[in-house]
Amino acid sequence: MRGLLVLLFAIGVVFQGFAQDTIKTKTPSQAPVAATVGLRTFWMSTNYWEDFKNDYALGQGAYVQLATKRFKGFSAKARFGAYGRVLSSDLLAPDPRTGAGNRYEVGLFDIANPESRAYGKVEELQISYQSKKLSATIGKMSVNTPFINPQDGRLGPTFAEGLKVGFRPNPKHQFSWDLITRISPRSTSGWFGVGESMGLYPMGLGESGKPGAYFGVTESNFIHSLDWKWKLDSSTELNLNHTLVQNISSTVFSQFTKDWSVNGTQSKILSGLQVIVQQGLGNGGNDDPAKRYKNPDDINYIVGGRLGWKDRQTQVVLAYTNISGNGRFLSPREWGREPFFTFIPRERTEGYGYAQSITGLLQRSYGENQGQVYIHGGLVRLPDPTDFEVNKYAFPSYAQVNLGWKYAPKDFLRGLDIHALVMGKFNMKSGEMKPQWIYNKVNMIHVNVILNYTIHWEMFN
Repeated sequence: MRGLLVLLFAIGVVFQGFAQDTIKTKTPSQAPVAATVGLRTFWMSTNYWEDFKNDYALGQGAYVQLATKRFKGFSAKARFGAYGRVLSSDLLAPDPRTGAGNRYEVGLFDIANPESRAYGKVEELQISYQSKKLSATIGKMSVNTPFINPQDGRLGPTFAEGLKVGFRPNPKHQFSWDLITRISPRSTSGWFGVGESMGLYPMGLGESGKPGAYFGVTESNFIHSLDWKWKLDSSTELNLNHTLVQNISSTVFSQFTKDWSVNGTQSKILSGLQVIVQQGLGNGGNDDPAKRYKNPDDINYIVGGRLGWKDRQTQVVLAYTNISGNGRFLSPREWGREPFFTFIPRERTEGYGYAQSITGLLQRSYGENQGQVYIHGGLVRLPDPTDFEVNKYAFPSYAQVNLGWKYAPKDFLRGLDIHALVMGKFNMKSGEMKPQWIYNKVNMIHVNVILNYTIHWEMFN
């Protein structure tokens, strides 16, 4: 096993440094079968400025994807991914002060089997049909809906199994429908039923304040997601989505965005509005309130907005989100990130009955848009950590600042993508702070360095 990990990491380093000189890329559509090899190296570390357990990890991932050329509208695709831990601190050892386990670094690897150093799985296996207006895919696939999406914060993304149908009657309207029966969340080696997948990640607290107990006992058989995008003009779009998790919840998402041109310049004013309503369904996953995922009597309202400015190289955006209603707004973290304008990578606003978030983004591109630097920060006001009914993770109010750098060369080493991120999170709660409200949550510096390399070539040409 150790030899496999060393080999996997060595391949990643070699390809990321020299593959462009030895492999000639070609247009995939010219050959009956197109192959893609992807490599991902991920360094992650978390340090606290108080006396808590610090951790680090280096992971290496790789995947091979084969896709056939369309024949009479039909095509097939398969993808296999392998992921491993090259080195790390003792991620299984609990923090001495709180007794809690590691949150971030352990999520680089197989969270369902944290002792495992490496794993592989079939991530995509699908048959697709596509015509001018209609598309359909059945099997294992990547999906990207407001609440179910690949996520980019770990070694491997999230995949889903089921049926996807798309219909585009004209350039202005696009409809899609996803029926999902199984999910392979990011950082897991297996495929799980919808209910089985809920609770693979930390479950937080139940409404009574006791540890969540819904893992393995949640009854839900499918997810339905119906989506409509209406492009009113080149700078205006309306997006409506309904996501129904059988026996759990019904969520209606609406988003309107418009970019306003500034006369005589290449600048644009950015604007947007989001309205989201979620309510519980069935028994919330289990008849026993102590084991259910969501209270079926819950109803949650979310309103958000954004206002910004951009030109060819610079973007400045301010955003706001307000969560209110009765009970907790819930969206399984195993399935994807939230679609809020205020989303900042490496943290979520799911699990709260009421919350207010305000964020700001300053982003600057350089070198013919090959490079990008940014600062992304925000303030999040949450219920008191002791208010379990509306604070699932006993999280204090906090401030977060992300400093990032991205680089993707267009000529030499084309296919390489580098992302470095330094995140700081700071407690904003006044008064007493228990250790369990700090560890894994605030008063930390979190570092990510990610190298991706992707190679495409033709086969049997």
